[in-house]
Amino acid sequence: MKIKITSDRNPWANGSPCAKGQEIDVDDETGKALVEAGMAEAMGASKPKRARTAKGKLKADDPSTPDVNEAWEGGKAPKKKKGKK
Repeated sequence: MKIKITSDRNPWANGSPCAKGQEIDVDDETGKALVEAGMAEAMGASKPKRARTAKGKLKADDPSTPDVNEAWEGGKAPKKKKGKK
């Protein structure tokens, strides 16, 4: 599992401390533990998810904020697929 360190606390992985912004490969168990602790984020394989309200309904995008898409978690919509010609 590839992760990116997001914490200033320098967590240990693969036997050495890791700096903020560093991208490393770790085993799945270690990666999940660091992501759940809020010290890292998973890279690559995650699919974009729609954002939901507390009641579970889908959120809409706010047109007054063109640089952030509130309808998707992380603020970015997935790329659109090209149709057949």
